[in-house]
Amino acid sequence: MNNPQKYFIGIDGGGTKCKARLEDAQGNVLAETFAGPANAAGDLNGSIHSILEATDKVIAESGIANLTPQDIHAGIGLAGLNIPEVMTEFKAKSLPFANTNITTDLYIACLGAHQIDDGAIIIIGTGSSGVAIKREQQFELGGHGFAVGDKASGAWLGKMAVTHTLEALDGIKNRDKFTDDVMAFLGCSTAHQLVTLTLGAKPHFFATLAPLIFSLAKQEEPFAKALVEDAADYINKLSKQLFKLKPARFSLIGGLTDSITPYLDPELKAQIQSPLGSPEQGAILYSKY
Repeated sequence: MNNPQKYFIGIDGGGTKCKARLEDAQGNVLAETFAGPANAAGDLNGSIHSILEATDKVIAESGIANLTPQDIHAGIGLAGLNIPEVMTEFKAKSLPFANTNITTDLYIACLGAHQIDDGAIIIIGTGSSGVAIKREQQFELGGHGFAVGDKASGAWLGKMAVTHTLEALDGIKNRDKFTDDVMAFLGCSTAHQLVTLTLGAKPHFFATLAPLIFSLAKQEEPFAKALVEDAADYINKLSKQLFKLKPARFSLIGGLTDSITPYLDPELKAQIQSPLGSPEQGAILYSKY
């Protein structure tokens, strides 16, 4: 196109969706949109498809005539790119942008939250992970995936809730209000129904139980309260590890932040600062590196 204006796209790709933000050189937001999942470790080609879909949609929503991906500078942060082999494979793929800076979803989230490369974040959503960045240093913890990690996340809470419920139904633990409420929430009346429902279930399915668990914890239901306190203890310990890099700022981000904050150590809560921007904004900053 003949327009001398520069355009920048920030893309944040995770296991549930891929978000895109388009700005001009002055930082004006031209459009924001989203597409499907973009976890590069789970589905590399699928993540690229979602990036291209989100790009096409954000260009269309901007209303700028004749704008193409070739006119746009891209910053892309994806889940799964913390695995070196996945990063190498992803970088070997051809993307249609004017130039492309590629990193992890954690990095752009931290950059967006602090607007500088000196800070730390813990993400507590469907999954969980933490990162501290100090100029050239990057210290990542957690984010090991639903199967073996992601403690304190919505998916982990939901998985633990289902496990407790099945043990109660088997008579190994006492059946309690927690068990009955989980069964009611999932519309099950037998252990067989519950197991069938969870076969092949993705992390997002288990994470849908998180609001119920926090609600029961507020009501002092014993298992729910103990489960949430265990999650908070993990976040306390994870933050202490991140603080070893002495970051200038610290933020919690993700859908469970407000729910878990009351259970955190007072010393940690005193250090939490509100994020200054979104991961997509961090990706745009990274596109200019």
